[in-house]
Amino acid sequence: MNAVRLVVLVAVALLSGWWVPTAAAANPTFEPAAVYRIPLGGSPQTGPAEAPITIVEFSDFACGYCSRVQTTLRQLALLYPNMIRTVHRTLPLDTENTLAAEAALAAHAQGRYLTMHDRLYELRGRVDRVDVELLAQSIGLDLLAFRKDIDEGRYRASVRADEADARALGVTGTPMFFINGRPINGAAALHEFVGVLEAELERANAAVRAGTKPADLYTALTANGKLVADSDNEDARGFELDSNAVYTVGLGLPGHVSGPADALVTIVTFSDFECPYCVRSAPVLAKLRQTMPDGVRIVYRHLPMAFHANAALAAEAAVEAGHQGKFWEFHDGLFLHILQKGGITRPELEAVATEAGLAMPAFRGALDDRRHRDAVRADAAAGAALGINATPTMFINGMPVVGSKSFDTLEPIVQAQLNAARAAMRGSIQARDIYAVMLAAAADEDRSDPAAVPVVHDMAGLALRDLQRVWALAAACRRHDLAAAAQLWSGTSPLHRRQLAATCRVVGLAAPIP
Repeated sequence: MNAVRLVVLVAVALLSGWWVPTAAAANPTFEPAAVYRIPLGGSPQTGPAEAPITIVEFSDFACGYCSRVQTTLRQLALLYPNMIRTVHRTLPLDTENTLAAEAALAAHAQGRYLTMHDRLYELRGRVDRVDVELLAQSIGLDLLAFRKDIDEGRYRASVRADEADARALGVTGTPMFFINGRPINGAAALHEFVGVLEAELERANAAVRAGTKPADLYTALTANGKLVADSDNEDARGFELDSNAVYTVGLGLPGHVSGPADALVTIVTFSDFECPYCVRSAPVLAKLRQTMPDGVRIVYRHLPMAFHANAALAAEAAVEAGHQGKFWEFHDGLFLHILQKGGITRPELEAVATEAGLAMPAFRGALDDRRHRDAVRADAAAGAALGINATPTMFINGMPVVGSKSFDTLEPIVQAQLNAARAAMRGSIQARDIYAVMLAAAADEDRSDPAAVPVVHDMAGLALRDLQRVWALAAACRRHDLAAAAQLWSGTSPLHRRQLAATCRVVGLAAPIP
């Protein structure tokens, strides 16, 4: 390959966002366990100024990986409502093309940063002057002021300041994140973000208990941090569920369970209606239920993949079916429809819903106003936080099985769990408590709704941890369960009420907040 061709290929890769330059092997990197003192600069900030978690993000609108990780960041915000402040800093891969970054800052000046931010990532920052003006017009900006800002290069110095800080720190690629100073390099999975964030949340809460004011948290937590990349360690990459471990996995949304509450084996499956492997897996699970009607219960959890165009709406339709007490009729009808005809467009979802006997005005209304969108997103976020990255992923009494499996493969696994449960019952454990007992030594916990995670009946009165109460209250509000939400709200601290105000406004619990 000659030198000219190499330069051209590298340039194309940079502009397309499929290659992100990283430090050479000899260059220092950031130690994952260390804390770094990262300046906030004058960059846009979103989230509460007194949030216990500050994420500084070095990113580029033209970077494909930066675009991809935005879904992960939205899931993070869903799991930890109002606990995160994000500082959006720019590191252009093409230092001569700062138009997208400048357009975002010009929108920020008019109070529309996040809207422009999201639109630019949808386009992967590949915009020209006409594009940014059309975006500005579409989101309602004052075009005269916007054009003047771009013409005069008003925010170019801000972009250069971000770039200078990144280079001084040793940041050489995008995206790069620092969570209260702890580094995460690249478009990492949600599971990796959650691990660092929850450790930092504990550190932040300890600092507050020791007397640090919330407004001073970031400064205090990073005061002794390192000033520059200084590690020779390569970035740790990759995570797989441990097939020999047990994970705490809840019973999902109302109506999504098939089988008796005292079944000795619980199979929770994270699935996607548009996934062909999930279509293949559904009859296998149905056969297990039929073969062992008293011993097995099946739980459906939602994990619609971003690359499946209709999967999220289908999941929302299924949640509405569950709300009407007909989840499994809709579930079975939709998978049968997919096998026979292959599509799940809005008209096809309505046809399946009609056949399943749903009340169609309520069904259409739920899809029109996206009533169950956040419930589906939270279910998916909980799965991703556990480390699930493919569908179907099943948990058989908490033990993961990834991928579509035949009946002959699953049946002995289920039988082994039945035998283990029967052995446990000989120790005086009741059948209704088997699943809770099986989860007692779990490697990780479900971050969706703690109320959907079974506990031993004699322990049902135990108080929820603060973070569990946040998850439980958010889940009740998302599923529009006013009774459960009101009960949880009454025992929730003013701090957590403020964190959940936006989520719980849908059921009328946002005010008054002390």
